[in-house]
Amino acid sequence: MEPTILVGDWLWIDKLTYGARLPARWSDIPLINVFTWNTTLRQKDGRITWGYHRVGGARNPRVSDIIVFNSPERPDILLVKRVAGIISAGDTVTFNEKTYLSLKKILDNEYASSFVRKKKIYINGRADSSYRVKQNYYFVLGDNASESYDSRSFGYLPESSVVGKVDRVLFSIDPDCSKFCRFRFLRLFHHLL
Repeated sequence: MEPTILVGDWLWIDKLTYGARLPARWSDIPLINVFTWNTTLRQKDGRITWGYHRVGGARNPRVSDIIVFNSPERPDILLVKRVAGIISAGDTVTFNEKTYLSLKKILDNEYASSFVRKKKIYINGRADSSYRVKQNYYFVLGDNASESYDSRSFGYLPESSVVGKVDRVLFSIDPDCSKFCRFRFLRLFHHLL
C-alpha cells in the first residue's frame, strides 16, 4: 500500500463503521482465548464454528475505502487494501467462459456448485449464466499495483472477511533510520484518504 501506508506505520482500525464481526468460536473472544493456549482445547476449538454474524454498522465499504481483511488463503493474516469494485447483495452476476474462473470463488463461497461442460456453465445442476449473490463482495487493489497481492490474485473478497476500515496512522517508526530520527512526527495521527 505504499506510498499511502509506509513500513513502520501503526494503524487505527475502525471496526464499528461497517459493523463489528461477532466471534465465530471461543478463541475469538478476548480473555477467554487464553484457554486456547492449551493444545487440547485449541484443537477442540478449531472444530467449533458459530457461523458469520455482524452487528449492524453505519455503512458498508465504499469504493476507495482502505479496508483490513483476513487473507483468503491464510485467514490468520490480515491484509490492507483499497476497495476498487463492489458486488452488492442481491445483485445478479453474469458468467461466461472468460469470467467464470475469476467469479467461481463467489459461487464456492455461497455453497453453490458449478462446473463448465461443452461451453455451458452449470450452477446448482442447471445450465445457467447468472447468479444472484447473497452477500456483498469487494474487489480490492493495492496502491502499489506492480507488487501488490490483491483481488487480481485471489478474486472478489466476501464481506465476511472484512475486519474494518483503516482510518488513520497512530504513529510511525522508520526502521531504516538511526536511533535519533526513527520517529516520523509528520505521520502522527495522520488521516488516510
